[in-house]
Amino acid sequence: MTSEFDLQHLRLDATQRGKWNIGFFIAGLIFWSFAAYVGVHFELAIARTYWLVGSFLIFPVAVASSYLVGADPFTRGNSLGELVGYTHMSVITMTFPLVLWSYFFKPELMLLVMAIVYCVDFYVMTWAFDTPLFGAHAAARTVAASLIWFAIPDWRFSVLPAMIAVFYLATILLNYGLRARWLARQRARA
Repeated sequence: MTSEFDLQHLRLDATQRGKWNIGFFIAGLIFWSFAAYVGVHFELAIARTYWLVGSFLIFPVAVASSYLVGADPFTRGNSLGELVGYTHMSVITMTFPLVLWSYFFKPELMLLVMAIVYCVDFYVMTWAFDTPLFGAHAAARTVAASLIWFAIPDWRFSVLPAMIAVFYLATILLNYGLRARWLARQRARA
């Protein structure tokens, strides 16, 4: 059984080494910016293929981005870091049939599906890193994507992915500020 001290130690280690998964949020910003560009410049029949191929590049871009900013993208040996990684890969694996279904049968739904399912695991990060940042991102993103989808359908392929890119940018910026405060609070406890 893990004590509260052990949990805090794991959170501190995962935060220091993984930097709250900053590389994955950088990759999200790049992907959704790319998705917005594609949505503006290509017809849906072509755009959907770029979106699908682009989604396969999120993970390698996340790993490269993590290393560029000095974050450990895997935090091996830390059970919380591993839980976040396994959860993320499980969400992607289990929801990929929905992405493929939308690609083949309802391509107009593809961005909405990806916008929602690609952030389901953020709630695990909220608990693992002891911050509401990621859950707030997921909830606000789902609401905003749904509102855009239903209220302004003509902007689905441009504004929706651009809005998600803005959410990623805000999360990256908040990550740096909130993480610094979180680390200072944890160090003061010790």
